[in-house]
Amino acid sequence: MLGLKRLALVALCAIESITPTVSARSLFNLRSIQHDDALDKRQSLMQKYCPSSTPGAACFSEFTVAAQKITYRIAIPEVAAAPFDIYLQIIAFKATAGWAGIAWGGKMSNNPLTIGWALPNGGNGSVVSSRFTSDHSAPGAYSGATYTVLPSTTANATHWQLDVLCQGCSKWANGSLNPNGANAFAWAKATKAVANPASNSSSFSSHDGKAVWSHDLSLARVPQSAFDALVAGKAVGA
Repeated sequence: MLGLKRLALVALCAIESITPTVSARSLFNLRSIQHDDALDKRQSLMQKYCPSSTPGAACFSEFTVAAQKITYRIAIPEVAAAPFDIYLQIIAFKATAGWAGIAWGGKMSNNPLTIGWALPNGGNGSVVSSRFTSDHSAPGAYSGATYTVLPSTTANATHWQLDVLCQGCSKWANGSLNPNGANAFAWAKATKAVANPASNSSSFSSHDGKAVWSHDLSLARVPQSAFDALVAGKAVGA
């Protein structure tokens, strides 16, 4: 698809093996959520975000966590059922998110976890780490999801941004996502930086913030051609 080089994170090798490919844009427009005791308080605070470079047909569905200065954006192609590719964008404030992630099944255990953080020492980039756990222990490597890191992935003095195309996040052994309606997702983050930010196999501390929200993926659907253009970093129809 689109000639992208896909990266299977089978053993979560060092970050140098993550090959960038394409593009998208980002700004902050953030809102609420608290911390651990918010996990059972389902949120539905979504809006659409349409990059100016891809007007009209290619938009993300956006969920924001203003108290933590984290935003999650998702785009998917128009499909009837899983499996399907997911374009995920995470933008986070370094001071509050040493790492941040999403649980695609709405809980820590038994579903794919996508974790991100900034490169160390002011590096101009961010890291994706594919994780999974069957209980409430530290999640280990997950080979069921394949990620392509897109070149719009970046970082600066205050924020980091991770743009990835995921194959394997929409369907797993005991679950799948509904592209036509609401899905329970969970976010989590920790202020403390990961132990070895240059490596996507790094250990990291337990979260100090988390919550579940209801995300309507029907708002994330775009025509396949528009999705392909978004992933390729092109204007629709270009």
